[in-house]
Amino acid sequence: MKILFHINSLGLGGAERVVSILANAFCKMGYDVVLATEWESEREYSLDPQIKRVSVGLSDSEAPKGRIRKIILRHTRLRACIAKEKPDLVISFCVKANYRAAFSMLGMRIPLLVSVRNDPKIDYAPHKFSTFLMEKKAAGCVFQTREAMSFFSPAFRKKSQIIYNPLTDAFLEDAKKLYDSLPQKPDGSILRTKEIVAVGRITEQKNHKLLIQAFSQIVSDYPDYSLKIYGEQENAALASAIQKEIKEKGLEKRIHLMPPSKQIQNEIADAAFFVLSSDYEGMPNSLLEALALGLPCISTDCPCGGPAMLIQPGKTGLLVPVGDCKALQSAMKKYMDDPDYAANLGNKARAIRENVKESTIVKAWDDFAKEIVKLHQVT
Repeated sequence: MKILFHINSLGLGGAERVVSILANAFCKMGYDVVLATEWESEREYSLDPQIKRVSVGLSDSEAPKGRIRKIILRHTRLRACIAKEKPDLVISFCVKANYRAAFSMLGMRIPLLVSVRNDPKIDYAPHKFSTFLMEKKAAGCVFQTREAMSFFSPAFRKKSQIIYNPLTDAFLEDAKKLYDSLPQKPDGSILRTKEIVAVGRITEQKNHKLLIQAFSQIVSDYPDYSLKIYGEQENAALASAIQKEIKEKGLEKRIHLMPPSKQIQNEIADAAFFVLSSDYEGMPNSLLEALALGLPCISTDCPCGGPAMLIQPGKTGLLVPVGDCKALQSAMKKYMDDPDYAANLGNKARAIRENVKESTIVKAWDDFAKEIVKLHQVT
């Protein structure tokens, strides 16, 4: 079987990581795999050398052209790529790539499998016609949560599945080794550093400002603690504003914006705890990885339900309302006041690893892909 993946890039984001895992796994299974992207990012996930990478984006000279002209160029190039490669199935990830694939493949007999990776009320609600066309064109969809699936039409939901994000075998092996290597107190409990960590692109969605505000208001009571935020500074203006706020609060030595890392597990494994402060998410990979590492975790209970599916409040982590600074402060103080309580929740959180093994998730995708191709061949 020949599969063509389409996504904007392979930059170090959650959806991009899932695409890289699936593409590499399908390649090892003997499938002919093509990856069509709009651009190359400075830091990207690695691909099996047997995977064919095709650029369907704009050249530097085309970037200044008008919006409509650029949309036409992108659609034309993706359509030409699909026509040339003749895949048995196209799999697209994220809203813009999903729309682009649906429009580009009009009139083609090749089935399209789309994947919704974020809160559809944010990504899809403003674009009713494009969403309608995507629903009609797509042969199936993979969601991460039931809440996200419920946004779409009953007909679309009937041809869709919910599949968790995978963690690679290599990551899970590293996670176990790192957890087992953490220093212990005489009573056998984990001894962690005084670093609070967050992982995510510097964008409005991630609401790092909420985390910084919460930390800055309690920092004087916990002089040994610091905060590190790892992520691509995707929104330069926002990153600059955050840096300015940190400086104005006099917290340059306590709050640090860190670059993204391909080996993030090595950077955060011994942290005091992990915080996700997002306003909305799909199924956040950063939270999933932190739980698998055994980190005590705090997350906003944000739409479209990913954190609530991953965390059992008070058992494997803590959930707080979206945008609630006082609730976030309270949760952070609970962990800082009682590190043993935090460590106990982190230890129990590691059980999530059984649900997100790479082999399990890849098989679910493979079974669904085969089902769609088989159904298409029959009809």
